[in-house]
Amino acid sequence: MTLTQLLGTLANNAKLYITLTDKSGSELITFNAAGYASVEGDLGSRVVERITLESQAKIVVSLADAV
Repeated sequence: MTLTQLLGTLANNAKLYITLTDKSGSELITFNAAGYASVEGDLGSRVVERITLESQAKIVVSLADAV
């Protein structure tokens, strides 16, 4: 699943915050799910490697390395 596919599914959750990380765990960006359209296209095409639920209002999405 690509990041764009995942974010489109989560977009209606206005109270959900999403943090994107790379494989090493370094934070790339944190944003509100409803504002996902502002995520750059190059990130949107990356494959989701892992989703971690930190709380009811926050998830962390780990992205695979860019191809």
